[in-house]
Amino acid sequence: MAEPRLSLAVGLAGLLLAVGFAAIVLNGNDFNPTVLTAVGESDIAVREYAEARLNDVILRPELGHDGRFFFVQANDPWLTDPSENALVLDQPIYRSQRMLYPVLAGAAGFADPDEIVWGMILVNVVAMAVGATATGALALRMGGSAWWGLAFPLNIGLISEFSIGGAGILAAACGFAGVLMLEKERWYAGGVLLAASALAREAMLVVAIGAFLWVWTRGDRRNAAKVGGIPLLAVVGWATYLRFRLPDDSELVAGALGPPLRGLLENVSNWLGDPLEMAVGLMTIGVLVVLTHRAIVTPNLLAWSFVLFVPLAILLTAPVWDGFFNISRAVAPVYMAFVLVVFADRRGKASTVSEAVP
Repeated sequence: MAEPRLSLAVGLAGLLLAVGFAAIVLNGNDFNPTVLTAVGESDIAVREYAEARLNDVILRPELGHDGRFFFVQANDPWLTDPSENALVLDQPIYRSQRMLYPVLAGAAGFADPDEIVWGMILVNVVAMAVGATATGALALRMGGSAWWGLAFPLNIGLISEFSIGGAGILAAACGFAGVLMLEKERWYAGGVLLAASALAREAMLVVAIGAFLWVWTRGDRRNAAKVGGIPLLAVVGWATYLRFRLPDDSELVAGALGPPLRGLLENVSNWLGDPLEMAVGLMTIGVLVVLTHRAIVTPNLLAWSFVLFVPLAILLTAPVWDGFFNISRAVAPVYMAFVLVVFADRRGKASTVSEAVP
């Protein structure tokens, strides 16, 4: 079977897994799609916003999760009326940075609220399939089996993202598809996909930086500029637009970052009382260490693209490290990168990009 057909077969399997997961959740909630919007009963502003636009909203305990913010954004993805929509968010500029998922789920602003809640599910289902396809294709190019691509839809962090209507699946899918394009030396396509990844989740900008450094150190400065420049321009351009559309007193709050290792160390005592939390925490640390080792000892494009998640993880605060649900979502792309560089890489050479022409 040819490479594209193998990758597509893995993508189809990823699609079926995602559809199955969505069906299980929806079947247990009378096929009400708002269950995956994750509106919280204690977030009064967003709750009233959702209940005013939807007939029946299934509420989550306490504040709910990320999906509630994306629902608000999808109703006005271009911030044409921020006083009616964006200012319902707890941190308007911070939340509005993640624009791609609500733009797609809201059909660029043309969908009505009832369509948006289904659109959020559809985007994540398709992103699971795209991510599995791209990951499988990368595994093949590394000399392994395309079926390693199922590490994408079976990733615990991405399953958690699916359950709360998060943007992490779309961000990861664009990220791995972008790295695949770079492997094929399709520089503009790779740069655009990495830009899309960063516009879905700002932390994915580290993937573009890592890929840029890899291509730059290979001596291909012109293509490195495309790899790093396109995502940077996209993120800065959208951030600039936000400053014009949202009030001056909106603040960017980076509450997920703090002093190095502090967040991790503060959670060690919690892990001691919960074997599952300890297992996931230690597994995550092990994955980060092994990926760093591979990036140093047997460097390649994939490892370099995702290894900058390691210093990012070191800076994550205690609430992010507290519980496998949070930390697995924060570093979800690293799990796939780990699987590929450890189990799928059979090429036995340092470079995954053809030698650049100066």
